[in-house]
Amino acid sequence: MLDVHLPHGKLHGVKEFFLHLFTITIGLLIALGLEGWVEYEHHRHLAHQAEDGLRAEIAHNAQHIGDIHQKLAGDQKRLEADLKVLAELRAHPHAKAGPIQFTFALQFIDDMSWKNAQNTGALAYMSYKDAQTFSDIYLLQDEYLREGRHYVDDMGNATSFFASHPDDWVLSPAQIDMEADRIGRTKFDLILLLSSVEELDNAYQKFESEHK
Repeated sequence: MLDVHLPHGKLHGVKEFFLHLFTITIGLLIALGLEGWVEYEHHRHLAHQAEDGLRAEIAHNAQHIGDIHQKLAGDQKRLEADLKVLAELRAHPHAKAGPIQFTFALQFIDDMSWKNAQNTGALAYMSYKDAQTFSDIYLLQDEYLREGRHYVDDMGNATSFFASHPDDWVLSPAQIDMEADRIGRTKFDLILLLSSVEELDNAYQKFESEHK
């Protein structure tokens, strides 16, 4: 807040009046300039802090994306093996079910720095190019999480079919077809999820190559 003080005593003549007015004007311009500079520095510092946090977070996520891909590829092999087991059961209706495996684990990706940058408004003080680059990467991360939720939901649906029956349960032909359909949907989810992971990995690599 700027304070403007009136002169003490009387002003003698027009010249003194304009001199005092000029002094006030210069003082106001200096004060406004300093205030603007302080605000600019604050915004610049906020943007730099956010950029540092985002780059560190992306680097951390990039280190784990290969492990995520490897685990999901393992899930894919197990689902393919499960479908083969069901095909064997379809060919031999009275055989005992198994072994069918449903081990899976969806690994989350950090996005706290991104949320902080949005909440503090730091993105508005970055260059358009940088803000767009960060936004594109985190949109891909959101896509990965959306695909992951579909995968987990359908995997849980396929798993529950066996969890509610005893180990020596013999599936009927209709149940075999039903479970094969559930696993098929889960496998399709996994294909989309793997595609999302590969796209995200490419984005991480491109970002790191451009910010060495």
